[in-house]
Amino acid sequence: MAHHKDFVHCPMCGTELERKQRTGDIRPVCPNCDYTVYYDPKVAVVMLVVHEDAVLLVKRGVEPKKGTWALPAGFVNATEDPAQAAARELREETGLEVENVRLLDVFPNPGDGTADILIAYGADVVGGRLSADDDAVDVGFFSPGTLPQTAFLTTEWLIERWLAGRLPD
Repeated sequence: MAHHKDFVHCPMCGTELERKQRTGDIRPVCPNCDYTVYYDPKVAVVMLVVHEDAVLLVKRGVEPKKGTWALPAGFVNATEDPAQAAARELREETGLEVENVRLLDVFPNPGDGTADILIAYGADVVGGRLSADDDAVDVGFFSPGTLPQTAFLTTEWLIERWLAGRLPD
């Protein structure tokens, strides 16, 4: 995976790094102190919420795909539980509170260019007030007959599973 901010110098001793084979991959390695740079994957979460036979979508206010509809999603912070991150992102973008957060799927390399791993959750709405906030400019529940065009393949896949009745309870 190409990283736009590859390390050039060793973070331990400042020596210019070389690229060497380490643990199965070519990685930046310090020829002076033998420090190896390991890149952590970017992990994101997405939340599928269905209420009264309608799915919750947000209209994106930021790139990528600004102005398109998607499931509420965002990145997991360091040390944050992914399920709690999904509930946090949902609350930040929609104003809604959820419980019964449950794992739906894990998508390695989902292909949208933003995350290396995307973890999908489902949940039940238990409170809050529906309003777009954070990086969402609009929010709403859409029944099967009113679904807008969506932004990401993972959103499409999860909505297809919901429509086909193939989601875990």
